[in-house]
Amino acid sequence: MKNILITGASGFIGSFLVEEAITRGYRTFAGIRSSSSQGYLKHKDLHVFEMDFSNSEKLKHQIEKNAAIYGKFDVVVHSAGLTKSTVLDEYYKVNLHNTERLVDALIELDMVPERFVFLSSLASYGPGRGSDPVAETHEQAPITAYGKSKLAAEKMLATKTQFPYVIVHPTTVYGPREKDLLVLIQSLNQHLELYIGNTKQQLSFIHVADVCKAVFLSIEQPITSRNILLSDTVNYTAKEFNDLVKQVLGKKTLPIIVPVPIAKVAAQLSEWVGNLRGRTPVLNKERLKEFQAPNWAVDASLLKNMGFKPDYPLQEGLKHTIEWYKENGWIKK
Repeated sequence: MKNILITGASGFIGSFLVEEAITRGYRTFAGIRSSSSQGYLKHKDLHVFEMDFSNSEKLKHQIEKNAAIYGKFDVVVHSAGLTKSTVLDEYYKVNLHNTERLVDALIELDMVPERFVFLSSLASYGPGRGSDPVAETHEQAPITAYGKSKLAAEKMLATKTQFPYVIVHPTTVYGPREKDLLVLIQSLNQHLELYIGNTKQQLSFIHVADVCKAVFLSIEQPITSRNILLSDTVNYTAKEFNDLVKQVLGKKTLPIIVPVPIAKVAAQLSEWVGNLRGRTPVLNKERLKEFQAPNWAVDASLLKNMGFKPDYPLQEGLKHTIEWYKENGWIKK
């Protein structure tokens, strides 16, 4: 039985990766902070592993202590990261420096895993130029602090010789337990269909279960030091996506196109209210840059060449997700 460490295990994607690892027969360690919720980490075969990424010596001690009992980690999937913040330096503290401390700890302890999978994001590439979908070979030019911090971590990994890493870049991830796309689905469920600028923005999506499938596929592949873009292999316009959601919900709406200047004011106001409440809202000045960008389409050729086929094409994935939302009271039936 191989040992796998999944960091960020209490998060949306991380909790699903944990379930997938257990299903695949790994001895699974859920790497979490001491303050993290364990609501989705109740599996009887799971080892919960508290990690302090902010302190190199403490982190090394925690890894060493665990290895003395169970042996070193054969595989590490680094899913821990910061996706939303209005304090831009926080992205680098978490996404770059915490990642580097983990990698350095494994190297210094002579516990380099067989495979280290870094969960990055399409945001580290930035949007596609013109109408061309984003591809692994494109120059990376992120437009947000989040994307820039992920790219900084990727560049750090590239300096670690003899460290067998793969970087996966999911596009928009959705599925049960996800809360950002939920806001859009709730809006459509209430007959409100908003667009920023126009209805033709190019988008791509991937169900969380298919992210897990792709991650474990990348573990099995004899490739290292590679970027792999993750999507369901199809691209959509914003209108096509909304039409699919409305079809699943059985709702009709009146589309409203919000001019960009008004959206900017709304983002500033949303961020101000969020700061008062101590929360980072879905719509903020950084995220607005992504909402404005016209092209988030993905060229998933490499993923397809690896033998990937989605278990949840978008329409099926939306049915599965919306069903879960309704059953759990996240949207009204």
